[in-house]
Amino acid sequence: MTLQIINNRSLLRNNTLGLESIAEYFCEVQNTEQLKEVLGFARSKKLTITVLGAGSNVVLKNKLSGLVIIINFKGVHHNINGNHVTLSVAAGEDWSKLVEYALRNNWYGIENLALIPGSVGAAPIQNIGAYGVELSDVFVSLDALDLRTGEVNSMSHELCEFGYRDSIFKKKGRTRFIIIEVKIKLSLTANVKCDYPLLRDALEVGMQKSSGVITPHRVARTVSDIRKKKLPDPSIIANVGSFFKNPILNRDSVKRFLEYHPAAPVFESNGAKYKLSAGWLIERCGLKGFRSGNVGMSSEQALVLVNYGNATSRELLQFSESVKQRVLSVFEISLELEPSVYGSF
Repeated sequence: MTLQIINNRSLLRNNTLGLESIAEYFCEVQNTEQLKEVLGFARSKKLTITVLGAGSNVVLKNKLSGLVIIINFKGVHHNINGNHVTLSVAAGEDWSKLVEYALRNNWYGIENLALIPGSVGAAPIQNIGAYGVELSDVFVSLDALDLRTGEVNSMSHELCEFGYRDSIFKKKGRTRFIIIEVKIKLSLTANVKCDYPLLRDALEVGMQKSSGVITPHRVARTVSDIRKKKLPDPSIIANVGSFFKNPILNRDSVKRFLEYHPAAPVFESNGAKYKLSAGWLIERCGLKGFRSGNVGMSSEQALVLVNYGNATSRELLQFSESVKQRVLSVFEISLELEPSVYGSF
C-alpha cells in the first residue's frame, strides 16, 4: 500500500470527544517499514510526532503541529506454556475485541477490562484499568520504536513505570516512544476477580436471577452491562468515558477526609494508599448533569464529561477547569484529567 501523507487533515473523526482539530500532517501506517518511511519524512521537515490510537482517551486542541500518525498494525499471536498463554498483540488491534478473542479461547485475566474502547497500543500509555484489574497485572513487555535511535526495543514491566492510569509513555516517554506491539500473559485457569463493590453487587444480583457459578465469561458480561448503563455511547453523545482520575490519598489524609465526609466511598489501592471516587465528589458538588453551553457532566454518570455538539476544545477545557475548582473549594481535593491533552489553540 502506498504511503499517503495528508496536509491540514481534520481529526474530527479521530477523537470520540468530537472536537474539531487540524493536523499539520497526517498519516496512517500499516507496518514498521511504513512507519520508518514516514518518520524519515518527519525528520526531513523537522516535524514533531504525535501518535493517536482510536482517540478514545484524548482531548485535541485546535491545531496539532507536526505529524500525526495512526498505527494500524494488525495481528495477534499466542504461545502456550504450561498453565499460561502469552499473547503478542499488534498496536492497532482493538482492545475490546481482544478481550472477546481471549474469552473465546478460554484465556483469562482481562475479563474485567471488557468493553474499554481504544487500541491495544494505547492501553499501556494509560495503564487502562477497571473493576479491580489493570493492564499492568497481566503485562509482560512491549516493543516500541525509539525516536531517538530509530531502533525497535523491548521494554519490560519495570521500564514502563506503570502507575494508576499512568506510565512512562504519559510522561518523559510521551514524545520518545511509539508502541508497536504489546505482550500480555493470561491464565488457562479461571480465577475471577470480583472484589470491586459495584461489580460484586451486580454479580450477586445476577446470581439471584440465574443459577451457576461466577465465571470469567459472566464477569465480562456483567462488566459490559455496567459500562453500557453508566457510560454514554460516544457514537451517540461525544465523550471519553471517565474524564477525571480517582484521587489517591495516603492513610492519614483519607482518615482526615472521612472525619468530615464519613459517607464517602473509599477503596484500598496499592500499598498504604486509598482511592476516592471522583464521581462522588463531583456529584456532591451538585455538578452531575450540570451543563454550560455545549459541554456538561453526564446526568447518568457524574465522572463523564460530554460534548453535546459543536463544543470547542477551549470551551471543554475551561468547563473541566471549573469542575476541578469547584471540587477543590468544597473538598480541598485536586482532580486530575484522565485523558491526555494534545495540540495548541
